[in-house]
Amino acid sequence: MNLRLRDELIMAFADGELEAPLAETVREAINADTQARSKHEMYLGTRCMLARAFNGVLDDPIPARLTGPLQQLCAKRRSRA
Repeated sequence: MNLRLRDELIMAFADGELEAPLAETVREAINADTQARSKHEMYLGTRCMLARAFNGVLDDPIPARLTGPLQQLCAKRRSRA
C-alpha cells in the first residue's frame, strides 16, 4: 500500500492511537522514508517531554474557582426548567 504520511498520521502513530492494521502500514512507511522517520523520532521526543512536564497535572482536581461559576450557572438553568 502506498500511503501518504501526513504529520497527523505520524503523530497518531507515535501516540499509539492507530488500530493495528493501519499502525503496521504506517510503521512500514516510516521505516521506508527518512523524512517520515525523522518526524516520528521528533514526535516521540516531544511526547516524552510533554508527559514529564505535565505528569500528574491532569489528575489534579479542578479548582473551585473554576467549577463554582459553572455549578451556579447549571443550577440557574435547572431551576428554569
